[in-house]
Amino acid sequence: MASTPILPFAQWLSGTNQNSIPANDNARRNQILNGNVISQAVTAQPVSPSEGDIYIIPTSATGAQWATFTAKDLAIYSGGTWYAFAPVAGVTVDIAGTLYSYQSSAWTAVSGGGGGGGSTQGKQTIGITAGSMRPSLTGGCANLNAIAGASNQPDIVTLDFDPTTEEFAQIAIPMPKKWNAGTVTARFRWSHAATTTNFGVVWSIQGLAVSDDDAIAQSYGTAQTATDTGGTTNDLYISGETAAVTIAGTPAKGDTVFFRVSRKAADGSDTLAIDARLHGIDIFVTTDADTDA
Repeated sequence: MASTPILPFAQWLSGTNQNSIPANDNARRNQILNGNVISQAVTAQPVSPSEGDIYIIPTSATGAQWATFTAKDLAIYSGGTWYAFAPVAGVTVDIAGTLYSYQSSAWTAVSGGGGGGGSTQGKQTIGITAGSMRPSLTGGCANLNAIAGASNQPDIVTLDFDPTTEEFAQIAIPMPKKWNAGTVTARFRWSHAATTTNFGVVWSIQGLAVSDDDAIAQSYGTAQTATDTGGTTNDLYISGETAAVTIAGTPAKGDTVFFRVSRKAADGSDTLAIDARLHGIDIFVTTDADTDA
């Protein structure tokens, strides 16, 4: 009498009695519910699978057995062959740390993942307020400015950027280890203090990654911009995202990344004739792990 490869369920050898087939079938189903799915994107039937390997069959699967299976089925390799089982609503599996539940004829990532949690990998936001930034020592924007709000209303705290000369502000961020060390994007939160004829503002950001024992004195990477249009005094405006910002240096997990922000006053799309007030920026990074362990 043999055992299943993931959990020690007994399997009767086929032909010993009429219970062997349903017993083996149930054992494999239990393995799927308690095992980890390797992938739902692999289309070619693996050449050298390991005992107990589990996959979700994708559309247009190929291979002697996989081509006969139905897309979205759960397939397990057991005893030298592949077996496929149609999922039922509510079945949940783990794929590379992310929980997926079969609902409405589709495998869907589980948000929150109660009792273990879904993955937190992917696009994440690092929010930075103007008070966390400072004017650059060379060509810097105005110092942090605070305008008192009316009673029981927020104060307006900003870094102000000139309409005719490009000015800069900086911030250094110790990046999380789960950052994938790739490109980032950004958007800008801003306002203006008076009504004028034109309201276009072009914001810019560039970055430099510095690892342990690296020189800080290095050049920033190529800047990317976001253009936005104001219109109403003291309204908060939020720009769209920049294109992907390539961080200079040799980015690595846990690096300190120095960011420099400016207003591209000479850009033809920057038409606001007064200071543009920066309230903060959102930097979007991509993570490839759930923790910084």
